[in-house]
Amino acid sequence: MMAKSQELANFEQMLEKIIFKDEELEELKIAIKNFTERKTSAKELKQLLLQCRSRMTEEVAFFISLFVKKKTQTSGQSQLSKENLPSPTEVELQLRNEIKEKNDLLETVAIRVNNLVSKLSNDNSEEEKKPNTIEGVKEEIDRCLTQIGAEQWIKMSYYDDYKFFVKLYPKLEALYKERFGESEKNSSEGKEIMANKIVKLGFPEEIETLVIKYIAIRNKFHHSMDDILPSHLELAREVFVNVFLYLIVSNLKIEFLSRDRESLYEELANFFSKRLTGNPIFRKEIARQLKMVL
Repeated sequence: MMAKSQELANFEQMLEKIIFKDEELEELKIAIKNFTERKTSAKELKQLLLQCRSRMTEEVAFFISLFVKKKTQTSGQSQLSKENLPSPTEVELQLRNEIKEKNDLLETVAIRVNNLVSKLSNDNSEEEKKPNTIEGVKEEIDRCLTQIGAEQWIKMSYYDDYKFFVKLYPKLEALYKERFGESEKNSSEGKEIMANKIVKLGFPEEIETLVIKYIAIRNKFHHSMDDILPSHLELAREVFVNVFLYLIVSNLKIEFLSRDRESLYEELANFFSKRLTGNPIFRKEIARQLKMVL
């Protein structure tokens, strides 16, 4: 009886190894993860599941044929009575039950994958159909302006020319500190120079070029006290507007930018028109840049 139990245990263990292959399970896990992240298609995932089932069927059939053949060859030599051994019918029944259980498991996975496909498709479809209301656009703009501290930027735009030129530098440096903190340092040179900090902020190339140009002029003025030229003041205003609007656009939710740029432009233009009534230079510059970015 103990020999029979051990034999059945060995049989089940072999089936388990065939049906649950670690590398195949890992491949399935990765495939499902990639599917949920939309890195692979539903068709590719289903094909992988079918390949797994096909491989199981072939290997189990081959194993059972060897098992039955071995039992047939050794049955006449065994000292155990015939009734103490599992018959081919019993083995076949157990095999079918094992396969059914594993197929049910894979079927459940397939159903869940199909449900996930449908849910993602429906969610995307509904999201594409769902219009952005004017109220929704206004709420998103308010959220974004609050997040980037727009009030401080607007207040700064009313500084006189000299103060504005000087104060823009620490404002840009503050952006770096907000992202990386006070402790971010270059291990070989101590504190990083401002130009390197600006590069790390990841502005678009055209904005980065303007900012670094301003920084070079500002640093020269700071160390030599050369006169600030009108062109330097114009550059500072251009840097200010470009960076400010970049912060706004890059912090707006993507669904608003992808579907409702016109409403965003109208609401932002209206907002700045009212807030900069007494500042025609910035009002004009922001209106021009808004048209370009939206």
